[in-house]
Amino acid sequence: MEDEYELIQMSPVRKLEKRVNRLERSTTSGEMLAELMDIVKTNQQVVDNMSKTNSAMMERVHDLTNSVNKLMNRMDDFINRIETAESAPVEEKENENEKLLNERIAKLEKRLNSILLTTVAKQRANQRGPMPML
Repeated sequence: MEDEYELIQMSPVRKLEKRVNRLERSTTSGEMLAELMDIVKTNQQVVDNMSKTNSAMMERVHDLTNSVNKLMNRMDDFINRIETAESAPVEEKENENEKLLNERIAKLEKRLNSILLTTVAKQRANQRGPMPML
């Protein structure tokens, strides 16, 4: 079975097939010549229509290819922007969090140092005993 593709109107092709079959059955040469000339003209019209359809489809495919390329470029740009936007705030937040943690650690160090100094001072005072009164 033959594959049929209907990118063009199929009725002119069917008419040509019927005319060729009739021509093969007819016997007069004058009619045959006129029929052949008419078939050639109709065939040329079908070929012209197919050529125009093919050109139009090629243009559409080319336009579609360009559109897909533009879309891919836009998607790449969009994804790059998202990646850039994601990485920048995280670094800033990490820097801010590090600063806050460093400040808290410094405050804790000062408190621990003051607690240690007061504890050591109390222990020394207790070891020396009570101070004499004058």
